[in-house]
Amino acid sequence: MTASTPICPILSIRNPSVDELCLGADCALYLPAVKKCSLVYLGFKAMLEVQRLQQPPAQPQQPQQARPPQQA
Repeated sequence: MTASTPICPILSIRNPSVDELCLGADCALYLPAVKKCSLVYLGFKAMLEVQRLQQPPAQPQQPQQARPPQQA
C-alpha cells in the first residue's frame, strides 16, 4: 500500500488514537470493482440520496392552454 492508503473505519474503532490502514483486497469489505471499502461506498451513496431528498421538488409544469383553431 502507498502513502495515500485510506484509513480503515472498522479497524480504527478498536483504538481511536491510532489510524489503521486499509487492507485493500485482503479485506472482506473491500470492493475491487470500485477500489473502495464497501462502508465508504455505502456512505457516499447515502450522502447522495440525502442530498437528492433535500432538493426542493420540481415545479409541476402548467398544461398549455389549447389554442383555438385558426381559420383559413
